[in-house]
Amino acid sequence: MKEVAENLKVSDQPVMKTIYEEGDTTVIAIGLGRGVELAEHLAPCKAKLMVVQGEIDFNTETESRRYACFESYDIPMNLRHSLVAWDDAIVLLFLTEK
Repeated sequence: MKEVAENLKVSDQPVMKTIYEEGDTTVIAIGLGRGVELAEHLAPCKAKLMVVQGEIDFNTETESRRYACFESYDIPMNLRHSLVAWDDAIVLLFLTEK
């Protein structure tokens, strides 16, 4: 995650790195500099988002929610959404194939 934290400071794009992968579980660290957006997409499987640094806006077609450090959210499958960093942020995305 240190690499993600360092790279988000100089990138105008999301910085992503898989930090754990075993069996049905994958954990991806996503770094977003202030104002950087992770473009709209669908969760491919069961997914949980946890903010470990900063704040992000979780946006859907009908609403926007702000999540701060150590807050988490279970992302419903097939929910079209995007993320925007309110402040330099790192989130962990837990993906489970089951």
